Amino acid sequence: MPAPALRIASSAVLLALAAGCASLDKDECVSANWYAIGLEDGARGRAVERLGDHRRACAEHRVTPDAAQYVAGRNEGLKSFCTYQRGFSHGRAGQSYSGACPEALAAGFVAGYERGRELHGLHRRLGTVDKEIARIKAALKDGIPNPKTRAMEIERLESLTRESEQLQAAIVRLEN
Repeated sequence: MPAPALRIASSAVLLALAAGCASLDKDECVSANWYAIGLEDGARGRAVERLGDHRRACAEHRVTPDAAQYVAGRNEGLKSFCTYQRGFSHGRAGQSYSGACPEALAAGFVAGYERGRELHGLHRRLGTVDKEIARIKAALKDGIPNPKTRAMEIERLESLTRESEQLQAAIVRLEN
């Protein structure tokens, strides 16, 4: 690609990225229902600092968010986010937790989140173990000429197989 065309393509990409960073566009800022925006942000577990993103995005359009309406909506939205089940789902997916839940709702969410994170970790470890088992089986099938290395790989395979079974049992316990 010639240099001028590369610069134009790069500029277009940068503009697209910059536009994607704004939390709200002009139309959204002008016609904003700050309670509804707060409700949505709360239901997604976003930190209150998200209001600052909205404030910066709308400042470009000379619109100031209604902070009281936003916070009221966010607090209501957090009621649907800060539950044990949502915490479990969030943790199970490997997502981070921003600490958005108020103290009165945090205990249930955090308990679910920790259990979900534990399950996420078990699944990740199981994936690693299963890949290593497959690698060793393939190496054994292809033939390992050195008897000492072959014996070590067989021993490792047995150990990993036991670990895989233990991980699977732990996953079943956590999922039930």
